[in-house]
Amino acid sequence: MADVITQIYGIRNLEDALMCAELGVDHIGMAYGEVKHLGPEQKSCAQAKAIFDQLPERVVRVGLTIASDVDEILHDLSLYTPDVYHLSGDIEDISPEDIQRIRAAYPGLKIMQALPVYAGVPYEEQWPKIEELIRRYEPVTDFFLIDTKEPTSTIGIGATGAEHDRSIDRAIVEATDVKCIVAGGLDASNVAEAIHMTHPYGVDSCTRTNLSSAETDSLGNGKDPEKVKAFVEAAHNA
Repeated sequence: MADVITQIYGIRNLEDALMCAELGVDHIGMAYGEVKHLGPEQKSCAQAKAIFDQLPERVVRVGLTIASDVDEILHDLSLYTPDVYHLSGDIEDISPEDIQRIRAAYPGLKIMQALPVYAGVPYEEQWPKIEELIRRYEPVTDFFLIDTKEPTSTIGIGATGAEHDRSIDRAIVEATDVKCIVAGGLDASNVAEAIHMTHPYGVDSCTRTNLSSAETDSLGNGKDPEKVKAFVEAAHNA
């Protein structure tokens, strides 16, 4: 399934962004915005622009926010507009009507809506709610990012490094025509299996393609080029 796209998140500097592009990553993503909702990984709008503007044209630039205030989001987008805007806060905090406001203001912008799948919660308990979310949000989104949410987490969706039940991913892919990118604890060791199980549009890795904690700098910067290369190759060879 060589046509499955790869997405790498957690980019915090130009060096890592260029490295990912050189290794063939299709979507490159980072958190940005003027209000500091996240830690040092979040860039200002100007910093995000400075990094994204230096990437090759073929790369899809994905900006992530956990903000739910539409006025705040529109202000950030006025300062820098990526190719894809990833809404990764609590899905209940931003309605389809809110997203339509964003789409109306930026008609060329593609929206990626994170769909939460809870780790350790049985399929039967999750599916009715997930199916409801699909039906509500598919008219206003271009991509679903299917990611792990810890049951006790109150901040955003994803970046846990934790896996979840891939049968839920497969059910989501089969239930919608929206392009689905599967995430949640993926690396070179398990991405091929995830692709074969779910048949997604794309696969995403963040936590498990980072450098080890002993190798990162004081801000925790650093994607591991060997892990990124192995992830991309494993996905494309699946």
